[in-house]
Amino acid sequence: MLAPLEALLADGPAQGHQLVGVVSQPAKPAGRKGELTDPPVAAFAKARGLPLLQPVKASDPAFLDALRAWQPDVCITAAYGQILTDDFLKVPRRATINVHPSLLPRYRGAIPVPAALLEGETESGVTVLFTVRALDAGNIIVQERSPIYLDETAGALTARFFERSAPLLLAALDRLADPMFSGEPQDEARITHCKKIKKTDGLVDWTRPAHEIVNRFRAFEPWPGSFTFQGGRRLAIGRMEQDLEPRAPMAPGSVAYDKPRGALLVGTGSEPVLVMRLKPAGGKDIDAAAFWNGLKDKSAVAFTASEAP
Repeated sequence: MLAPLEALLADGPAQGHQLVGVVSQPAKPAGRKGELTDPPVAAFAKARGLPLLQPVKASDPAFLDALRAWQPDVCITAAYGQILTDDFLKVPRRATINVHPSLLPRYRGAIPVPAALLEGETESGVTVLFTVRALDAGNIIVQERSPIYLDETAGALTARFFERSAPLLLAALDRLADPMFSGEPQDEARITHCKKIKKTDGLVDWTRPAHEIVNRFRAFEPWPGSFTFQGGRRLAIGRMEQDLEPRAPMAPGSVAYDKPRGALLVGTGSEPVLVMRLKPAGGKDIDAAAFWNGLKDKSAVAFTASEAP
């Protein structure tokens, strides 16, 4: 998430871009001790002595007054996570713009990267757009397409897209220098929206087809993660891939060990999938070999959707 901010600082006044301040979410309790911890953007701003505001709500009048005092020409948001009011949108002289990790109008909403992975997309991208009151509905300023690689999870893909957003943001600011530029309207016929993800969605249903199970694993990493049960204990799945080798079908949830691949073969509603890493509840992250060698009875190992052994 820091790449756009770092790009603005690197480009600087020489290109006509003067950063007047940073807005971030407030510090929140984190870790076992619940110590107040700043989000990365706030920590970055403090480390560099940048003016910083951390309102609980972006609609707070005191915050809006402080924002007006900066007299910004453009406000830029990237995964900010708050609804912006009309009073906020009236503050910048030119516009408020947003960095969104999808090819709008596809996947409007808060989780565009997991949503694309859930659908098995092989391509997505980054859009910089004008912010309006309707969710992700503003005109497009600049957009870049990118392939989605087979091994990318939501966390990795989000990080890559925000890295790519840095030069796109600078290009967008250059376009805004023209006061007549208003961007390209989104194609209403192509609109799709993200669905909410729940913590319980991470429970693996091994009766689903293999490609769907793997897509869900990728979409749910790092949150809420994917998990299953074996012999009554909960197992978090750390790495999973589709098996590209032709194999005989296995009963959904049944487990075997492929020594040459160093992976567990797990049956699904179609072909088996490969599981390379797991983390037992209360234990350490381990590879498939350590898990398999630690089993006392290897005769009928199965992963289930229930704690019942």
